[in-house]
Amino acid sequence: MAGRTKSISTKKGEAVTKYFLLIADVVLIAFFGIMRPGFLQVGNLLDILSTAALVGTMGLGASIVMTVGEMNFGVGAEATLTAAMLGWILGKGNVSVYIIGVLLVLLMAALVGVIDSCFGVIIGVPAFIATLAISKINDGFVNLLTEGKTMFYSNWPPAFKWLGQGYIGPIPVLALIFVIIALLLWFLMDKTRLGAHIQAVGNNKNCCKQVGINVTKIKIIAFIICSLVCGFAGIMASSKTSNVMNTLGSGIMMDAMASAMLGATFLRPGRYNVQGTVVAAVLTAIISNGITFCAYPDYVQNIVNGIILLLAVGYIAMTRKEGLPSVKMG
Repeated sequence: MAGRTKSISTKKGEAVTKYFLLIADVVLIAFFGIMRPGFLQVGNLLDILSTAALVGTMGLGASIVMTVGEMNFGVGAEATLTAAMLGWILGKGNVSVYIIGVLLVLLMAALVGVIDSCFGVIIGVPAFIATLAISKINDGFVNLLTEGKTMFYSNWPPAFKWLGQGYIGPIPVLALIFVIIALLLWFLMDKTRLGAHIQAVGNNKNCCKQVGINVTKIKIIAFIICSLVCGFAGIMASSKTSNVMNTLGSGIMMDAMASAMLGATFLRPGRYNVQGTVVAAVLTAIISNGITFCAYPDYVQNIVNGIILLLAVGYIAMTRKEGLPSVKMG
């Protein structure tokens, strides 16, 4: 009887561990809904999802590199550079078709991912140092393209705004794009051989080498995917604001990185995963929206975010033998 009771208690503890973030989402929605009934209006909930789209998309990109055991501190600069390049080539008339412009700048974002991996994987410079240094170069190019001020061109095509401000029925396009990106990355990571290899490299790269998995190649691919996804996050952010600010990517980078890390406490504790990053990004958006809705001071958001991060990560660290997933910092 005692053993059965202990087993039930263990299962309950595991369930709380796996779904802590989702529980936090529901609790906070209920709390803000009680404090301000208008918070639960459909329009506001869709706004929360739109806000989560920017942080979540960048967080998803960052989590791919974290999954292979590396760290990319240049995700914010990559997002800003991609948005600035798109705004510049459309504004200068070098490209008149929006889709072509998007494809071109995403190719350039992929090139940045290749450069990141050349230094962080092939040459052997610690990835967090390499990406931090390259981000400074990217910041320089952003200032060159924007001339050190907020970029805006009146001849940008209507599609430039539609991605970030458009609606399909009552649903924001931004929210739909986020869901599509999350589903694509979930399929990649959980249903394909490449995704399995990416996760395997992060779990044990030595074993991967022994069974014939090209660890270097997988890490390079992870950096490229990261740059592509974060670059697209920059395009989404600039579309939402109808301009390109020098701080576009850096303004959401830390929340994005936190979402990726916090996501490793959800569903599969100790492993970075797409579902966890999405739930964590939504949590961040709920806190931001709720605090604004209730007219609380801005600093409350940072305090609440920090408390939730510490509680979730601390609980996993104490209850899981393997601890939290790690990334190489040197």
